Amino acid sequence: MAYKLFNREGLEITLHDLQDKGPWCSFGVSKEDAFVEKFGSQLQIIINPEKSANIYAPDLFNENSLKVGDLKTQNTPFFQAESRYNIDPQYAVTFNVKDYERYSRLYPSIEIYFWIYWEAIKFSSFNTIEVEPMEGVWFITFPDLIKVMKDSPIHTYQQRTNDTKGNARDSYVLNLQNPLFARII
Repeated sequence: MAYKLFNREGLEITLHDLQDKGPWCSFGVSKEDAFVEKFGSQLQIIINPEKSANIYAPDLFNENSLKVGDLKTQNTPFFQAESRYNIDPQYAVTFNVKDYERYSRLYPSIEIYFWIYWEAIKFSSFNTIEVEPMEGVWFITFPDLIKVMKDSPIHTYQQRTNDTKGNARDSYVLNLQNPLFARII
């Protein structure tokens, strides 16, 4: 299905190929640095020192709780969350099933930070869906995230069913309005 996204000024947004994982990983690393620069002092967060030797290590380290953390930067709402899963797209975020599996094995006490900045606020296809501009940081512990996921639908990415590039094939669709999420900024 072809669709268009529009930003806060009404201009069309052109995204890099969503199935090309490499550039998106680089983008993620730049967002980790920006997150720590912007909120690190306030949240007592630094880049996880393990990342210098292991690029697959969790993104962040909380100097207060002494726990590792993962940053989920999301700039585009899941616009079809309401029609598909009855979740308001204003507050719909995704969390990869493969991340859940990995954290369950390796990091059961990891902290998760969702950094939201809706760059896209309008989706246009066979219908038009709009959200309000929104930005902030939501926090949840992994044990609480597991509780949220028990009642969350799983979205399968149609373009990734035969993926060989390491992309996540499916994600939980989460609602930031769930009281287990704490808006911390």
